[in-house]
Amino acid sequence: MKIALTGGTGFIGRYMIRGLAGAGHELRVLARPSSAGRVEVPPGAKVEVHQGDLTNRASLAGFLKGIELLVHIASAHDHLGEEEMRAVNIGGTEALLDEAKANAAPGFQLWVISSAVIGAPVYSYYRDSKRVQEKLIRGSGVNWASFRPTLVYGVGDYRHTAPLLRRCAQKSGSLWIPHDGQSKINPVHVEDVVDAVLRFFHFDRAVDCVYELAGPAGIPYNEFIDLTIAATNGGVKRRNIAKKWADRFIFVKGLFTDVTEDRRASAYFNLHHEHDITNATYELGWKPRPYAEGIRQVADGDWWKKEG
Repeated sequence: MKIALTGGTGFIGRYMIRGLAGAGHELRVLARPSSAGRVEVPPGAKVEVHQGDLTNRASLAGFLKGIELLVHIASAHDHLGEEEMRAVNIGGTEALLDEAKANAAPGFQLWVISSAVIGAPVYSYYRDSKRVQEKLIRGSGVNWASFRPTLVYGVGDYRHTAPLLRRCAQKSGSLWIPHDGQSKINPVHVEDVVDAVLRFFHFDRAVDCVYELAGPAGIPYNEFIDLTIAATNGGVKRRNIAKKWADRFIFVKGLFTDVTEDRRASAYFNLHHEHDITNATYELGWKPRPYAEGIRQVADGDWWKKEG
């Protein structure tokens, strides 16, 4: 199958290229001119690089010409600001849909790698931009599917996984966790995310589906940290900050500056972030690995011990 892919130079995208190419698909990867040289092409794979930018409609011309499937991974996250999130997550999706209508092959499909944050009760502009993105895709008239991974970890993730491993690997000191650490999260291994997408190729009703992708069960945040410390053989001590003291700190800080983000972060640690993966396990036969197993595999090696 001729497949186009956005976000191919990112953490999940690099794994997706390997998975799709390994399954024998012919790929066309969108990359900005500044990052086109970072597209990793597996040996023997058929991978074409299209230089373009989701915020520049003209640069997308021809990107989807003759393409049967677009795997849309590229996304602007909340650390980049609302203007860029709107331009990439919403405007970029609109531009891709217009390009598909003009040039894609008959029967074109769009599979978006979205985010489990879509269902989060704590407000963020990123969450809302991803909700709008999905609504645009659903209302476009093309056959679609949405995969919503939660916190993704794995080898090569220098933004989240590596810094966490380095903190947990310290031989002494304290690692402070807000509140009682009992709120649950469902981290998912990046290879399991790719596995779910590959399994979807063989599902009979391969359109109009939504899959939450997470670990097999939620684990308390304290356990998440303790398992990570154990995987790195770290000596750091996990300690908790009582909610009342966290709230008092935020109150005092709020006398001098804006504490909106602090309040959102505090609310995050009061909520359970568990996800229903029944659709993926039942329809696709998907079996994500437990975090205890996955983080041991990820920590095995030296890749995370220095800045990436």
